[in-house]
Amino acid sequence: MKKPWITVGAALAAVVLIGSVAGTVAVAQSGAPAPADPDSNAAVAASVADLDRAGSFSLAETEATAAIDDSRVVAVAPEADTRVPVTLDVSSIEQYWLWASGVGVTAHGLTPGAEVEIGIVFASGATFHWAPVTADADGNVDTRVRTLDVDPENTRPETGLAQITVSSSAGEAGSALLRVTSTSDALTVSSDPTTISQDAFLDAPVTIHVSGLTPMTKVFFNLGMPDSTMYAVGENEGLHSDEKGDFSYALQMNSVNAQVGTWTLSFMSADQGQSGSATFEVTAGAPRVADKKVTPASPEISLADFVAEPGMRFSLEGFLPFDTYELLLTTSRGYTASLGISRTNGEGRHSNAITSPDGIPEGVYTVSARSTTTGDYASGTFRVTGNPTAPASEISLSTSTVTADALADPSAGVVVRGQDITPGTSFRVSLRNTAWERQPLLVGADAYATVGEDGVLSLPLVTLQTISAGSYTVWIEGGGGAAAYNVHLPLEVTAAPAAAPETSPTPEARLAPVERAPAVPQPSPDASQTPAPAPSPSTSPTPTPDPFEEDAPTPALPVPTLPTR
Repeated sequence: MKKPWITVGAALAAVVLIGSVAGTVAVAQSGAPAPADPDSNAAVAASVADLDRAGSFSLAETEATAAIDDSRVVAVAPEADTRVPVTLDVSSIEQYWLWASGVGVTAHGLTPGAEVEIGIVFASGATFHWAPVTADADGNVDTRVRTLDVDPENTRPETGLAQITVSSSAGEAGSALLRVTSTSDALTVSSDPTTISQDAFLDAPVTIHVSGLTPMTKVFFNLGMPDSTMYAVGENEGLHSDEKGDFSYALQMNSVNAQVGTWTLSFMSADQGQSGSATFEVTAGAPRVADKKVTPASPEISLADFVAEPGMRFSLEGFLPFDTYELLLTTSRGYTASLGISRTNGEGRHSNAITSPDGIPEGVYTVSARSTTTGDYASGTFRVTGNPTAPASEISLSTSTVTADALADPSAGVVVRGQDITPGTSFRVSLRNTAWERQPLLVGADAYATVGEDGVLSLPLVTLQTISAGSYTVWIEGGGGAAAYNVHLPLEVTAAPAAAPETSPTPEARLAPVERAPAVPQPSPDASQTPAPAPSPSTSPTPTPDPFEEDAPTPALPVPTLPTR
């Protein structure tokens, strides 16, 4: 789900600085550009003008089917009443590009307006499905799919013949064959250091080293961040290997608030398609505390006033003299807009104002500010009224605690419920552990639902297999722009209750008649395809509520966890 960028109302919007011999590239901390593609001319880092989209918040001050030889059919197409033609933009693709960029899928002869599901079946039988799309008025579907978006483990796609399947809610179906070829891992990628704290990352870079490249070839890489955001680097910077085929790059933060967790580096060369990957870890810095103050000018504001300048004024205090701070605004639906970086005066104070786009939902909004030098923060809230057509909505879980067995039982599970939802909104829901790794669901990597005219959301979540007990987050996102939904709901998964010890019946005891067949354990997928999530500490660096950690900008893409064969 691609979400529009939010305007950054400060001259310096970047929080990640990527340095090279040719200079530095600023990468904003919201949104997710597509992974690097040597054939693409798309810009890597969005400028302020690129970020300026309709429907954005702003600050008042700028300070701040092909025949394949020797092939075999690996799976039959979905059963259907009507067959439809399906074509792909390529008949063969390398593993890396199926993962990173995907293939274009076109289908004709569908019922106009029908919901269409596209899937891929590999030779082993492993199957993934993408978010449903809607056939246009002519009964056509033209879209692009990639495994990065649906494989919870982001493993390297299987080589061999695979099948792309298309099926619609009207009973139509078709398929096309795709050959997946291997990608050479000729590159050796490493980072120095391999682990760095948030505080140290502000003062020193992580230097990335790559060897095995063709001398003087163009280099691209994808930077995957812990919150699932990804950035493509190298499209326009003119990055090249040296005369020995080596490449180095310095990555450094200009804020102490670097995301905690695993950062992924996935490299690709332009000439021979060489690839390689590595990761490094960012650990929590010193404890962060809410020792500052953000005060909105009024506890309530009408939408009409919020849209018109000056909008909602606010003041900050308690910061260091001439400190810089990151500013975020979180809507009543959980959507977080980054408003950039600004600076306090010599007394550690500042005042500014936020204006909103028209049509935003009612409810409570939170404005948060965090120091870029200490990480300490403050937040304040206010209520927006005067737009009954866009209510705040209510989204919750049927239960906040469930046993692992029940969560893997199709007759039980957990239901995501919502009301007063904007009709027609499509949601993607995923289950994440404390390391923000997706847990495979019975319906695929993520679950999808589109809300009808009644404004009610009801989506069951069932895991593919029994997962470990622990704390999880149900992440629900849908819609677009400032009226989007981005909800994080905690879910505690407990271990299955221990079975009672068996006892031998005595002569006086009678066995009760069997009224229900015993439950059949669900099959577990191959561990190499879906390994059990490793235990990981909470991502929150402190026990105090952290608005920046809990309300991080919406990730649009899953982070690749070092694609493996």
